[in-house]
Amino acid sequence: MKKIFLMRHSIPEKGDMPNERIPLSEKGKALAVSKRNIFSNVDRCFSSPYRRAMETAEFIADHPVIVEELHERTIGDAREDFWLKQYEDYDFRNPGGESLNQVKVRMKTAIDSIVGQMEEGETALVVSHATAICAYLLSYCEIEVKDAANKVRKISFHGKEILNDRFQPAEGFEILFENDVFSDIRVMGSEK
Repeated sequence: MKKIFLMRHSIPEKGDMPNERIPLSEKGKALAVSKRNIFSNVDRCFSSPYRRAMETAEFIADHPVIVEELHERTIGDAREDFWLKQYEDYDFRNPGGESLNQVKVRMKTAIDSIVGQMEEGETALVVSHATAICAYLLSYCEIEVKDAANKVRKISFHGKEILNDRFQPAEGFEILFENDVFSDIRVMGSEK
């Protein structure tokens, strides 16, 4: 059995800068540091190359490995609020952007590679982004939008509800792999 903790980056700064360069806020840094003890026994740590993800990973683990494919969905030229539209049509994409299906394939390839590098019994922390993580979960889970205005998603795995809420910063999922195959998922820290 192998275990991955797939976590969303912590709270970013607000401001007008390129998506990949947004740093953590002071509150985000404190939240990331507060997670360090929870992940003190992970064997490996991997991160998106985006600054807020790398900073989150660095506050939690020593020497995170940057994996380019773990980056957030490329939005492209967004001319409208498309958050709900992307869940109604997984192939929807803005000009110059990625669809959820494209992100799903990219994320699945990256995470399959990480799992393949791990030894039996090892654990890894993977820090990425909300939409990228949800796109990855589309490979295994059902995702239903419950409240588009507040970005509330219901995520289920084999009929079992995993999450029915907003996907919060520095939160995520504990995923088990048996023989390198996705076998179970739960919200990090839950005993369900």
